[in-house]
Amino acid sequence: MLNGRLYRLSWLVAALALLVALLTLETPGGTPDPPLPPAFDAMAARGIAADMATVAPERVPGTPGDLASANWMAEQMGSVPGATPVRRQRFSVMTPNGRVVTENLYVALPARTGSSTQGALIISAPRDTPPGVRGGESGSAVLLQLARSLGTVARNRPVFIVSTGASTQGNAGARWFASRFSGAPISAAVSLDDPAGVPEGIHVWDDAQDGRRSIAMAAAAEQAAQRADAPLAGYPGPFPQMAGMAVPQTSGDQSAYIAAGIPSATLAARPQTPLTSDGTLAKEDALGDAGRTAETLVASLDQADALPAPAAGLVINGRELRPIMSRIVILLLALPILVAAVDLAVRLRRAGVRLVPFIAALLWRLLPVVVALLVGHLLATAGMTAGVAGGWPPLADYAPFDLPAVVAMLLSVGAAVLTWVFVRNRAMRRDAEVASRAATGVIALGAVCLLLWIASPFALLIALPAAHCALVATRATRPWQVVGLGLVAAVPAVLLTWWLAGRIDRGIPYSAWYLLETTVAGGRGIIGPVLAAAVLVTVWSLGSLVMSRVRRGLVAAGPYRPVPTDDERMARRGRRPMPSFARRGRKRDRAVDGGRT
Repeated sequence: MLNGRLYRLSWLVAALALLVALLTLETPGGTPDPPLPPAFDAMAARGIAADMATVAPERVPGTPGDLASANWMAEQMGSVPGATPVRRQRFSVMTPNGRVVTENLYVALPARTGSSTQGALIISAPRDTPPGVRGGESGSAVLLQLARSLGTVARNRPVFIVSTGASTQGNAGARWFASRFSGAPISAAVSLDDPAGVPEGIHVWDDAQDGRRSIAMAAAAEQAAQRADAPLAGYPGPFPQMAGMAVPQTSGDQSAYIAAGIPSATLAARPQTPLTSDGTLAKEDALGDAGRTAETLVASLDQADALPAPAAGLVINGRELRPIMSRIVILLLALPILVAAVDLAVRLRRAGVRLVPFIAALLWRLLPVVVALLVGHLLATAGMTAGVAGGWPPLADYAPFDLPAVVAMLLSVGAAVLTWVFVRNRAMRRDAEVASRAATGVIALGAVCLLLWIASPFALLIALPAAHCALVATRATRPWQVVGLGLVAAVPAVLLTWWLAGRIDRGIPYSAWYLLETTVAGGRGIIGPVLAAAVLVTVWSLGSLVMSRVRRGLVAAGPYRPVPTDDERMARRGRRPMPSFARRGRKRDRAVDGGRT
């Protein structure tokens, strides 16, 4: 069925184009040197952290500890030299445990030199903690001490000092501030998420829940750490970057600013994992490293021109593959599938084989998956599974593997099974021409891959190995080849689950559950999961045909022929064969011959 020569030629063209694309890698731009060396007072910052830990060791959004810490922060921010009066933003956010009320606090430090039309800088720190967690005071401590230092020096840009609430609930506080603040245009944002919690080096977070990254801001933050002589953790490799854009999962406030189109990065002392309970104050050396890095970064941004807007780019060995080139590269990797789909569509069209009935069969197969997603979402709304946190996936602690969640998933699966029972005959009765069904599956696979590339190119990148394996499996001539292709197809899903386990600080089995539950609950949107389900159903449909040939020992007989024979058309007796233009022509010729005789 698959034109092997055309498939290999497509890979050759794609490989040459990929080499050309890799030649476009560029080094991310830097920021100017700050006019003065950093003078951060780490001892004073440690005293601030100790005071906050005494006032409110636990600060779960909506609790008395959260309110006490907000009042304490308002008092401290009120003493920042040169700042405007403290302003409060009270808001409510929907959490998996119900709606809670919390607030943001912020002050402004007006520009003292330069043009007032220059965009402002945001420096923020999350104030809250997850349930049962103590710690995280270093972010607020560095924020306050940095604000006191900035209040006494000249600046080209205005600076907003923000203490955000409900960071553990989908970064709701930062999202609220970014979406409702219109006092001045914002050029960049820096978030301090416990940057001195563990002395293992400063981590830079630069990704968002919408699949974009702020690579230029991350480069500026890394430069600042080097200038401040602070230890710096390594930048994520290509696969973690791709996984983060395919299935976004971040707990940093930079996500909210990037979603608003603001270049942003978070400085933290841990990888992208939720804050965990420590109970010990950050050491003075770690506070000094974090404070000097933040101070150097803000001073550099104050001198720099506008940074590039966030986009879905990729960093390879310290060099950036621009967003448009990233999309082109992913499309090139899908080129052999698209070429095979177009080739089969043309061949079936010339043979007069109708594609609509087979496409309808695939849609009937997709319907049970869509029903399962819908039922699961309704049950999440009813509270049987963990709902969204501010519209985004909740922390792992809010998505337990408990009895109600298991029952909800079983109900969703049951709804899918019942739907399949009702639509099975509609899907199966169109399968008289097995080869044409396989060819149409390849055509549908190409179309769905193209749609997924438009909606989420990096999600397509995760699905491409399975798509290629399903396509190549139609030409398999040995059972072991089919098994090997199936194992290769499963590798990206395993790696994705392994990556997510690191992000949520859980084991791989729970991570698979968490991904499924948060997707069904609606925390990852609608279009992406539906298109991913369409790819899964199409690949499964092709795989089932190949496995059927394996069970019947027909794999060694060679691949499918895309144009069915008369014997295949009548393979299922008692069922009407699929109509085609070719058959109608043969009937017309026989009628004419009969008239002549």
